[in-house]
Amino acid sequence: MSWKDNRRANLTIQAIANILDTNGIDLTECFGDTAIDIKQILNADVDIPNQTEIEVIERAVEVLPKQAGYGVKAAQALDVTNFGVLGLAILTSPTVRSALEAMASFSEVSILLSRVSFRESLGRVAFILDMEHLPVAIHRFTFERYFYMTLRFLREMSPDYDASDFELQLPFSDPHYEQELAEISGLKVRSNQPFYALIASKELLDLPVTNTDPIAHNHFLSECQRILNETNKFAGFAQKVRNYILQEKNFSPKLTDVANSLFISDRTLKRRLQEENHNFKAVVMDTKMTLARELLLAASLPVKVVATRLDYSESASFLRAFKKWWGVSPAQMRAAQSQPLAKDSEVQH
Repeated sequence: MSWKDNRRANLTIQAIANILDTNGIDLTECFGDTAIDIKQILNADVDIPNQTEIEVIERAVEVLPKQAGYGVKAAQALDVTNFGVLGLAILTSPTVRSALEAMASFSEVSILLSRVSFRESLGRVAFILDMEHLPVAIHRFTFERYFYMTLRFLREMSPDYDASDFELQLPFSDPHYEQELAEISGLKVRSNQPFYALIASKELLDLPVTNTDPIAHNHFLSECQRILNETNKFAGFAQKVRNYILQEKNFSPKLTDVANSLFISDRTLKRRLQEENHNFKAVVMDTKMTLARELLLAASLPVKVVATRLDYSESASFLRAFKKWWGVSPAQMRAAQSQPLAKDSEVQH
């Protein structure tokens, strides 16, 4: 299962809906020309896939006035409990260093859309955000949400630490945005840096965590590892194929196009997949069917919409492929999940 298929609570989408409403933007009109049923998502009792959240954020930042702070506002609706078992692993860490190592190691199973790492150099530490797998349009939003949530974590772990010397780094120059971000965050902002990063004094890493519990910490880390192992059913080149499909939204990709995007030959890609006990067609189908399940169950989209999004010319063809893959029809799967069936969940021919 790809990280984009992971489910999450719809808290960020609720926050985005509030931001849109505050700016006088009608939700129905905002998403009217997309496959996203925003009101259905907001009312959903189930979690939503990462991919849906990405698409909602991308649409929102497209229509909202261009300014800093939307990611911060979204982060204000979240707290440590929204990180689940990873949040518990962080808060029970013996030191800030071990907490940040946990966040970096298991960011893929958290509510973060980005991957996190940290580097130490010359008395400073950089918490770096990797967002190459995300649309560029949502990078600023994602970074704002990340640094605000990180600062909140640090305040909970070490309430007495003075974070006023923290610094935000941006990989571009936009003086107006930089000024707005500095005013919102109260931190120094540097532009034209190598990556998006939060910079702090290295001494922060060795601070003890107030509510440390080593036994509980190790237990929570083990649980995070179990979840990550389940998430990373695919790895290596199989995952690269999945990433290509989801990023390009090309659900009928040609092997040549994927190989070209990886700067390798068709033969090399086939061989790499074989070495991982995969083949190209199977990875493509698994990606499509996993996303189909999430769109049907979590996003509650009609079969016809899901079929169109996944490049099926007819709903009947999609229904046959879905039942062959999962062993049940979309209607049966929804019934098993105790979700109400959409009126057009089956198309008769």
